[in-house]
This record gives sequence, C-alpha cells and structure tokens, in this order.
Amino acid sequence: MKRFLYIIAVLLPMVGCNTTEGEITSPDGRTTLLFSLTEAGEPAYSLTYDGEELVALSRLGIVTTDADYTSGMSIVSIEEGSFDEVWKPVWGEHAEIRDNYNSLTATLKNTEGEELLIEMRLYNDGLGLRYILNGNGSASIVDERTEFCMGGDYEAHWIALSDDDAEYDYMHTRLSEITPKTMQQSAGRTHTVDVCGVSTPIAMKSTATNNHLAIHEAALWEYPGMALTWDNSRHCFTSTLAGDEYIKSEVELPFSTPWRTIIVGDRAGALVESNIVLNLNEPCKLADTSWIRPMKYVGVWWEMHLKVSTWDCDGSYPHCATTQNVKRYIDFAAENGFGGVLVEGWNVGWGRGERFDYVRPYPDFDIEEITRYAKEHGIELIGHHETYANVTNYEEQMSDAYSYYAAHGINNVKTGYVGSIAEHKHYDRWMVDHYNRTVVEGAKHSICIDIHEPIHSTGICRTYPNLMSAEGMRGQEWHAWHAGNSIDHNPTLPFTRNIAGPMDFTPGIFDIRYHNTINKSAATEDGRVNSDYDYTFFVNSTLAHQLAQYVVFYSPIQMVADLPDNYRQHDDALEFIRDVPVDWATTRCLDAEISDYVVIARRDKHSEDWYVGGITDGSERTVEVELGFLQGSRRYEAILYRDGDRAGWNTYPTDYAIERQEVTADDTITIRMAAGGGFALQLRAL
Repeated sequence: MKRFLYIIAVLLPMVGCNTTEGEITSPDGRTTLLFSLTEAGEPAYSLTYDGEELVALSRLGIVTTDADYTSGMSIVSIEEGSFDEVWKPVWGEHAEIRDNYNSLTATLKNTEGEELLIEMRLYNDGLGLRYILNGNGSASIVDERTEFCMGGDYEAHWIALSDDDAEYDYMHTRLSEITPKTMQQSAGRTHTVDVCGVSTPIAMKSTATNNHLAIHEAALWEYPGMALTWDNSRHCFTSTLAGDEYIKSEVELPFSTPWRTIIVGDRAGALVESNIVLNLNEPCKLADTSWIRPMKYVGVWWEMHLKVSTWDCDGSYPHCATTQNVKRYIDFAAENGFGGVLVEGWNVGWGRGERFDYVRPYPDFDIEEITRYAKEHGIELIGHHETYANVTNYEEQMSDAYSYYAAHGINNVKTGYVGSIAEHKHYDRWMVDHYNRTVVEGAKHSICIDIHEPIHSTGICRTYPNLMSAEGMRGQEWHAWHAGNSIDHNPTLPFTRNIAGPMDFTPGIFDIRYHNTINKSAATEDGRVNSDYDYTFFVNSTLAHQLAQYVVFYSPIQMVADLPDNYRQHDDALEFIRDVPVDWATTRCLDAEISDYVVIARRDKHSEDWYVGGITDGSERTVEVELGFLQGSRRYEAILYRDGDRAGWNTYPTDYAIERQEVTADDTITIRMAAGGGFALQLRAL
C-alpha cells in the first residue's frame, strides 16, 4: 500500500532539570547533534557525521535593541521530538518527499529573564536550526551570531560575499586559503573586499573521509539574506546579515528567523539529492495550482546577446520584440512541442533612461495579435519585466502589470534587476520583502515568476510554487558578452547554486563558436576551430555538454536558448531536447567530484523513462554508468548522445554521435566525455 502522510510526533520534555546540554541523533543514527551552554552561558552546538566532527563547537545567539541572547544564558527546558511525513510537491526533482527528522528545542533565558527558543531539526541529510522570539509587540533585530566552526581544513567551493549579485566564477580552495586576495580573484571584476566573507550555498569536502557538507539557509521571509564571514584564526564561519542599517529587521512577535542549514553526506551526490531546504519551508499555500505548468520555452533573448537585434525599439540594431519576429519563435516552439516563448524588449522604456511602463507595448509589438496567435498555436507567452534596479517604479506598477498580463492570458513573467538598487542592497530586508512580494502578488493573479538578479533561493517555492525558477549564478549569457565562464564552473553548480533551488541557466546553445555565424573564416571547412581566429566570446563546452545540462541542471522551466536556425542544423540532437522532461519522479546523482564532473539520473514524472546527463571540466573522462536504478527485468531503448571521437570544447565542439541499444538494469554503459564535454542518455521503457 502506498505510504503517504504518516506522522509521528513525540515530545520528551526535560523541564526544570539542571541539564546543561542535550543530544539527538538523526533517524538513521549516522548524525549526532550536541547542544550545550559554554561556561560563559553561550548557546553552542556541534555536529558529528559517521564519527567525524564536521562542525566543531560553534556558538549561537541573536541580539535585538532590547536584549542580548548571545551570552549569560541559562536553560529553562529542552524538548525532544520526532516527525515523519511524506508530501507531494506541485513540481520538482521528486514526486514525493519524505520530511523525517528528530528535533531538539531549547528554551533559554538571559540574565534579564527574557526568553529565546532555539529549534533544531536533525535529518538524515543534515541540520536546520532557527531562533524563535516569543511574546507580543515587536522586536528590532540588530545582529545574529550563528557560527559554523569547521572540523577540518576542508576543500571548499565558493564565491565571494557580494551585496549586489552572485554572478561570479567559483573558487576551489582549502578553507585556510579563503582570503581577501582570493576574493578579488573570485569577483572577476572591480570589487572592494572589506571583510573576508563568502556567499551561500558553500560546498565542502573532508579529504580525510570523503564526507561532504554545504551551508545555506531556508525559508527566508521578513529577514535579510545571510552570508558568512571567515575567521581563519578560529577556522570558523559566522553569519552576517545583509544591509547597511543598524537595525537589520523589524519583526512582529512571535517571530521565527529563517533556518540555517547544513547538508551532510558521504559523497558529493548527497548534496544534490538532499531535500532539507524544501522540507524546512511551509507547505503550499495555494488552493489551486492547476495554472502552474512546468515547460520548456524558446525566446527572443540570445539573439540580443549576440547583437543580432536589441531590446530597444530605437536602437542601433533591429528591434527584437516585433510582432513578426515573435510569431517566428511561436512557430518554432509549436513545431517542436515547446510550451512557451519568452518576449524581452516588448514594452516602452528601454534604452532612453525612461521609467519602464509595464502596460504599454512598443508600437511594433501588437500584444493583442501576439496573444491571439500564441493561443491559436497552443503556446504560452512569458512576458519580461526588467526594472534596471528601479524597484520603486516596479512596486508602483506591479499589481496593474500582473492584471494586464492576466487579462491577455499571460501567466508567466521573467523579472530582472540589473544594476545597483538605490539606498538598498539586493539581499537586505527591504529587497527580500520585495522579491517575496512579487511571488505572493503574482499568485493572486495566477502569474508564475522567474526572477533574474534575485536574492538567493531558499526553498519558498514549496510554499508558493508559482516561483518557478531564478537566476542567481553566472549563467550561459556570460559566454556572449564576457570572456565566459571557467571550464569548471558548470560541474560546480549542481552542488552549490542548484541545491538552493531551481536555476534558470538558459541551456542548449548549439552554435558553440557562434562567431562562425558572423565570420565564416572562424572555422575550417571540416568544422574544426580555427586557432588563428581570436574568439573573444564563445561557449566553453561541447554540444553534447549542452544537451546534458537539461538533466544536470534542475529547473521546472528550461529555456531552449539558441536561435531556431542553429537548431535546424542539428535536428537529430534537438530530438533529445524535444523529449527530455522538466518535471521528475526521482533524482539520483550517480557519480561526481565537485568542480570536476557530475553524472545525474532522473526519472520522468509521467512515464517510466529515465534520463541521464553527465558533464566534465577541461579534462577528458570515461565514466561507467551502471543501470541498476532501472526497473527490474524491464527492457529499455538506450539512446546515447555523446561527444564525437574528435570532440573537445576548444577543438571540434559540435562533433557528436548518437547511438542506440537495448539495455536492462544489469547493464553498464561506458561513456567517454571529451574535455569540456558530456553526454545525454535517454532510457525509453519498452
């Protein structure tokens, strides 16, 4: 019988005793949490996994304008409990998710008799902890001290602390090598570093045991975003709250802070498979979710990055969002079974320093005709709301803009926040409230949201599943107008940015050396890269690597990002993108080393078919894909899209091969990935 929604809740209070500590283990017994008070009355904890102390004794606490809860504390009570439930997300990497933890809640009081609760939930895949301020009225939070003192000099994969964005290349260093110098290198642009800090999620590996861990946060509401400052002398991270104001957050009581999360596992893939960020969020608040539909989409986007066209109606290049051009993309989407078309540059305000108007199209964009044509072809439009960081202007128009879209049958919006926000930071409390307000307001109008230049994801898509995706990393677009991403960037993302939530990376570029389109001398007649040509901009991958991204990178909406004509030249490879789902029944990371390579398998939510994607860095690799995850003795048609024998990201990037065979769960497929390459494998149940 199918297991669903079974709950066990047990409270074991230790009230009025003289205990100074509490200890719980995870349901599987592999992780142990110890909570205690130091001699100075400082709340503290440590975390041990499989006998290794991954997090050494680390202090906790929070400070308001009226009370200090960081020292001089005493324990009033410690309550232990357990919880076990299975819930079904509207969309996701899993059709069902188990929320199973043991908990410890410590009620503390300071020397003034004021109480603070610290709630800790210990899962098989890690820890979540938060602070609870009870009472009536309000509180002004000015600081938080949540420490993560590391148990060793772990390998770390991180980007530098920034108040504005997260679009940096990842650094791969020992923890002891996190310095202002490495941060300058990580930033990649002019970037003043005042503190030695990193953004989250940060992923780490213990070389002593191969255990892995990652630090992030969950359920970010009414609070600034968290980053981490690094103290090498203590080998310890400490939470730091975004914003320049003394008071970081005014809150109404009772109030629970966002969760601070530590994912743990005995391999890199455990970070990918963890659901702790989602589990620590509240259940879905939407009574009707039938209007929320995962899909693949195309759009007038990449051509603007390639300077084939422009967002501005009066620009130096042709305007992209014309009625005729958008119809061309609608036709392409309909021909290939893609669900949507993204339209950027459709509204008045681009390019002339004007305030954007979100209900007034440019004269050459007939929104009535476009929406009629899209509906006729079974295509949904994704409208674009760029703000250029004029958030006040967007706030003033948001409700009307969503109503305008809803009236035209458009229920998907991509927002954007390029630039520095006046008097605020992308991660401070005011902006967190704004980002969350776009999602809540969107739900009122049956609008799905995809946020670019966002606050980092924290799993609130469980509560509001109309938050479909977000950028929040250095995505594919960087290949168009910068030197591109480092070759080890892509195999890092599944263990860092993507563990926080869906990411809109915009995969699927087929014209890898896209200057070939503009300058035919860029390639030799046989397709090999011409080393005499100066490729200032290009995509650091093979075409097979691009196909693999649809499995390796998770988002319930995935862009088919290249130009239609480039896909038509490789229609056999496009077949994989036509087939690959975006909504999954289960996800498994089969093999991985962070920043080196990753192989991920996912089963379609609506069939018995499996899909496997693998990508590598600048090193050629051969992987053995064991098919034991397949169903019993059932036979499958394996369709493999792999790098060709000559392929390499800087040699023959568009050389690929397609192979077919019948397989069962007993089989293993050996696959070579070229330098910067990868593979995509479809396993079709017979």
